Amino acid sequence: MSVADRYTSQLALVLDAPLDDVAEVVRAAGRVGDIDRAAPAGGDGAAAQEVQWGGRVQKGVVRALRDDLDDRPLLRTETYLGEDGLAAGMQRQAKLLQALARQLPGRVEGVRDLSARTERDTAWINRVAIGAVQHDDGIVTVVDGEGTRWVRTHGAARFDVPDLELYGCTRAQAELAGPLLQHVHEQLLAGGLKASLSLPDGTPVYLVPVRDAWQHVPLDWPGVGRAGKDRGPGLDGPRATLSVLHPPRFGRYRKDLQGVLDRLVAVG
Repeated sequence: MSVADRYTSQLALVLDAPLDDVAEVVRAAGRVGDIDRAAPAGGDGAAAQEVQWGGRVQKGVVRALRDDLDDRPLLRTETYLGEDGLAAGMQRQAKLLQALARQLPGRVEGVRDLSARTERDTAWINRVAIGAVQHDDGIVTVVDGEGTRWVRTHGAARFDVPDLELYGCTRAQAELAGPLLQHVHEQLLAGGLKASLSLPDGTPVYLVPVRDAWQHVPLDWPGVGRAGKDRGPGLDGPRATLSVLHPPRFGRYRKDLQGVLDRLVAVG
């Protein structure tokens, strides 16, 4: 897999109208020192430019396009943040957005985080670009469902860790799930996939790929899919749920997804 294939963080400026020439905007940013180097990406320099910025050798792509869902005109930045971590990575990409926005006065209507599937206002760019980065600037928690809730995150995959999901939550559990998932993600971001994981109360847990977890929960719960079926936008990357880690029996670890939900009430 090439580095370009790993440009897994996508943040876009939402524009008032389609942009005719990406190269012109990138050159303007280069003249004021905000972008170090640029070259056409994919042969059409007007549509996309590969860039370097911030004195770093790592590259990214700036691309003009329309969003597939609502046809809004976007100026999308694509880069790889896995080596940077959440705070430094989001700051670095925000600086690229900031550099481009400076060359488009009056034309930027907002920011669309396509990796975390959320919208931001333009003030978000400047806050993150100066390093005032919060966990939910990079990884967002979403709750869906009535009665039985499905809690999930978006945005973690760009940092080379899986997004997390919890199934079968009550309303009270769903309200407490965000801090719990953040706690586990912070351990993953610090130690990678081999990190020892625990809940906020110290209970040890381990990752269960979502497709393995679906065999252990009711199929009619929100968020539960089926192997081979498209789950929808933003749900096709590496994703996992959590199981309490019990001592193995006959060399196997049993999956205790409910134990995690039970401790959601306990930690609240």
